[in-house]
Amino acid sequence: MNLRLPAILALLALSPMALMAQTPTASPFLNAASVAPASYSSSLVAPHALLAAPAAGTQSTVVAAPSQGSSLPLSGLAVGIKVGLAGYGFDVATPLWPRHFNIRGGASFLTYTPGTIVTDSINVNGTIKFQNADTMLDWFPFHGRFRMSAGATTYNNTGLTATLSIPNGQSFTVGGTTYYSEPYNAVTNPNGPIQGTAVFAFGGNKAVPRTTIGFGNMLSKKGRLHWETEIGVQYFSAPTVAYTFTGTGCTTYVAPSTYAGCGPIPPANVQTEQMKLQNDLYDLRFYPVLSIGLSYRIH
Repeated sequence: MNLRLPAILALLALSPMALMAQTPTASPFLNAASVAPASYSSSLVAPHALLAAPAAGTQSTVVAAPSQGSSLPLSGLAVGIKVGLAGYGFDVATPLWPRHFNIRGGASFLTYTPGTIVTDSINVNGTIKFQNADTMLDWFPFHGRFRMSAGATTYNNTGLTATLSIPNGQSFTVGGTTYYSEPYNAVTNPNGPIQGTAVFAFGGNKAVPRTTIGFGNMLSKKGRLHWETEIGVQYFSAPTVAYTFTGTGCTTYVAPSTYAGCGPIPPANVQTEQMKLQNDLYDLRFYPVLSIGLSYRIH
């Protein structure tokens, strides 16, 4: 009995090839009576054979196939929400080259109506509108969260639409000339005090270049929820300004109610004022991009 136990341990330690070639006389410690029958020998070989076959099948069907699929372009999808200088918005992304490049598209929108703003004795009541859409290529140079992006603002409707009013007797300057707003008088001033409109458009509705940097990969395999940040600039064409005025402006006013040199605001002065304000706003053709958001990877 003491000799048979080491012999059995030695038999189990042999490789599958040695077990398959084993005969009843392979071990000097075993006699014919102690050699396992053929069914016992096959039971030793079978587990090794069964382990080897699933391993090959597992590599070809379970491991290799998903690895190939996960590296295909457009093989994933993620959505996100964001808030920033351009208002509230959303993004949608899909991989172009996983871990290297994503294609991302998004939009932002905001409409804001502040209270009356008084500037140069002019009461301004308007609505500020931000509406834009963009398409971006995100590059992850370090295969992590840091990204560099380039693309275009494909739709832009950013600007201010306002109504203007000048109280009776107040002075204002248009095109370098000072005027006084004459009150309504059925005989001398049926048009009433000066009123008008102003439209400020930043860039117009056309595609313009856009470049940003940020942190966050919407399609990262490390979880499904990801924080996103982005900062950069988009290039708009020079802002445009359009004024219109109605009513009567007077070049002379003697308190309390004497007005002289009254009439409509000359179009040349309106044009001069528009050009002056457009020059003041010229630097806003480079409009900042700043946002923070949260994304969710769908698959």
